[in-house]
Amino acid sequence: MSLSLQQRNTRILLRWLPLVMLAGSVFLYFLMRSHILHMQEQQLHLKQNNIWRAFTTSPGGLPLHIRGEYDIVPGPPASIRTSDRPRDTAIRFPGYASETFNLLTSRLTDKGKSYLVTTYISSTEVTHLIIKIALADALIFLLLLGAIVVVNRNISRRLWAPFYTTMDTIRSYDVRQNETPNLSPDTGVDEFNRLNQTLSSLIDNVYQAYRNQKQFTENAAHELQTPLAIIRSKVELMMEGAALNEDTAHLLGEINDANERLSQMSRNLLLLSRIENRQFPEGETVYLSRLVQKQTAFFGDYFQDEVPKTTTEVEPGIQLLASPALVEILVNNLLRNAYIHNVADGYVRVCLNRTGLLVENSGPAIEGDPARLFDRFKKGREDSRTNGLGLALVHQICQLYQFGIRYSYYSGVHRLTVTFPSGS
Repeated sequence: MSLSLQQRNTRILLRWLPLVMLAGSVFLYFLMRSHILHMQEQQLHLKQNNIWRAFTTSPGGLPLHIRGEYDIVPGPPASIRTSDRPRDTAIRFPGYASETFNLLTSRLTDKGKSYLVTTYISSTEVTHLIIKIALADALIFLLLLGAIVVVNRNISRRLWAPFYTTMDTIRSYDVRQNETPNLSPDTGVDEFNRLNQTLSSLIDNVYQAYRNQKQFTENAAHELQTPLAIIRSKVELMMEGAALNEDTAHLLGEINDANERLSQMSRNLLLLSRIENRQFPEGETVYLSRLVQKQTAFFGDYFQDEVPKTTTEVEPGIQLLASPALVEILVNNLLRNAYIHNVADGYVRVCLNRTGLLVENSGPAIEGDPARLFDRFKKGREDSRTNGLGLALVHQICQLYQFGIRYSYYSGVHRLTVTFPSGS
């Protein structure tokens, strides 16, 4: 699945940033916990030193026991082990619930007497402090992660704004409109400036090549008409000659047919070029229902011997806003294609309503890929009498007016459907 660069950047950020921040948070937690425990140990030692100093300076003025603070036990047996390291324990004082303390027990001597001095610090508050630090660390982690993602998305959106502007401009560019896209030479980002310069140069080259090709097509199609007309007139003069035998007449007829096809191909190429370049006047109202009925009747009569059955279902009052000449070409090419590519004793069915035009006919299956049926010089069958430009013209006209066009074939039946956009 393709993602935008911003989405990919966010996904990568969300994949690795939480791991890095989590590692940092765990490190900070253990660092703070170690520091708190070290501070607690230092407090126990300091408290023990202060109590022992007070006890030795005033032996009778300091009580031996203060609950939760310290204990001084004179003359303990030597078997009782002491340690310079604090330890945790749960102690229950009379009348109070059990409470957890961190305590330090040391053996100290004064004037030849041995004492066991134990100092206490409640570890409950320390535990609460560590829990609060952990919660604060987790909260900061989540807030920081969300802030980084939001800030990164906003920064990315601003940084990539010139790129999306360029893409929108290129997407709306049509080389046939003879308009140069307005790509800003100074976007504030050096890479995007170079991108716009490269695209501008590329578009200029494409437009120049398109213009040269268009001029060549127009000139070739136009200049071909004169020699084709001369050939036609000469062939007609020869066919009217007195010394014409059957073989010669047959050859001249073939030459004349080929000349007519070449002339028709030249006119179609010129028409395609004009359609692609949108060299047609603004649209006007076309009474499509009348046109379809008229042309269907004409083709039905003309091909009566080859295709005896023609069915017409035309909804009255259908109109289009388009070029009358192009709409007539569209209808004629669809009908002519249906009659030419038919079978003996076949049929043609024409259906027109407000959603579209359907032309259906019997006939053999086409050769090759049906998806390429609308390409130029693509014939349904190699032995066809057409030049392969009729449906290409239909396709170009549909594109010009944003009509939909669809071809299907099933059980010996061809269907060409032209759908009109809403509001036509």
